[in-house]
Amino acid sequence: MSLLHDIDAVRPATLAEALELLAKEGAALRPMAGCTDVLVEAHFGKPMAARFLDLTGLRAELGGLAFDDEGLHLGALCTYAQALRDPRVQREAPALWHAASVVGATQIQARGTFAGNVENASPAADAAPVLMALDAQVELVSTAGLRRVPLCEYYTGYRQTVRHADELIAALVVPRASLGRPGQWYRKVGTRAYQAITKVGLAAHLTWQHGVVAEPRIVAVAMAATLKRCPHLEAAVRGRRLADLDDAALRQAQALDLQPIDDVRSTAAYRAEVFARLLRQALQATAR
Repeated sequence: MSLLHDIDAVRPATLAEALELLAKEGAALRPMAGCTDVLVEAHFGKPMAARFLDLTGLRAELGGLAFDDEGLHLGALCTYAQALRDPRVQREAPALWHAASVVGATQIQARGTFAGNVENASPAADAAPVLMALDAQVELVSTAGLRRVPLCEYYTGYRQTVRHADELIAALVVPRASLGRPGQWYRKVGTRAYQAITKVGLAAHLTWQHGVVAEPRIVAVAMAATLKRCPHLEAAVRGRRLADLDDAALRQAQALDLQPIDDVRSTAAYRAEVFARLLRQALQATAR
């Protein structure tokens, strides 16, 4: 088991200093912010990084959230608690606000960050699937400059992302077009109502126009090696009225998108059944 006093960490005073350190040390230096996942890994004896890059001193450059003409910017150090205190987040991104409210306990919400949830790359993440359903982009920064990657293209495999070793997440950006619109929906299913890891989950943004689904975004949680957009399901519901959506056809499309596995938390059959029911709930709850 790794002990806290065994961890070697460097704490830069500026973002520029942090990026210079990453440019020199690369993958040997692991960024950390809220540390909610780092401490869990240490507790369970998982191999630790050689050194950590402690970002907690960079709140002036990487903290907070802001709305502007582009949309909602969640700084890399923005915590769930900050979002939960913001009435505009609750009003314009209600599914994201709800996801933040079911992340762990109050202590985790006070320390955990949206960027950490994204970069941790867990297929059972809470906030990341809602961000994906809202067409969020990941803003990455390095000494070479900035680039943005759509969150739906960010994951390459289990716990793997497209972030380069010399890059940091600077912010997550939810576009203005996704904010303040009806049809945002999120639900996680776990062993308890709160403080549970997701067995099956679904995040969606379902825009209805004249009684039909116009712009569906459907994201599966804990149904694959990564969080996953479901293009076959999106195609199956696009342009359809609620009354015309056949459960058998939806399950066929679901099987093309998702092949869940048996593991210690649940079975593939359970996941497939519950996900199908969650999709039906999302469609019924958002229909207008």
